[in-house]
Amino acid sequence: METLKGMIEYYIQNDSYVWEQFCRHFLMSAYGVLFAAIVAIPLGIFIARHRRLSAWVISLANIIQTIPSLAMLSILMLVMGLGTNTVVLSLFLYSLLPILKNTYTGIVGVDQFLLESGKAMGMTKFQILRMVELPLALSVIMAD
Repeated sequence: METLKGMIEYYIQNDSYVWEQFCRHFLMSAYGVLFAAIVAIPLGIFIARHRRLSAWVISLANIIQTIPSLAMLSILMLVMGLGTNTVVLSLFLYSLLPILKNTYTGIVGVDQFLLESGKAMGMTKFQILRMVELPLALSVIMAD
């Protein structure tokens, strides 16, 4: 009970500091995942179009994912130093695989009859991607 009381007192006395650090950590996580999505979604679409490359790219992402987090942070700290950029980069690297695999799976899983329907309606490849494939694959992309 004494520990809980001490913790509550700490948060009351340092509420602005705790809130500032919470926001800082939240933004680091958001930036890492956002940058990974910016890279992995187009890459997932690309490897869905070029299936021969998919095994290589997903294998590389799997290798990155198997590196233990402390080892990854240690290697990145040697190269980049200690700071927020190191954390954002490590979160970026660990977020690549799920986004990449989900994008690939979602795009490949779109029914071919729907793609042919889009072509028959006169859609360009980009219109088919934007109006047919991405909306249908979005639930799979956002799954993890």
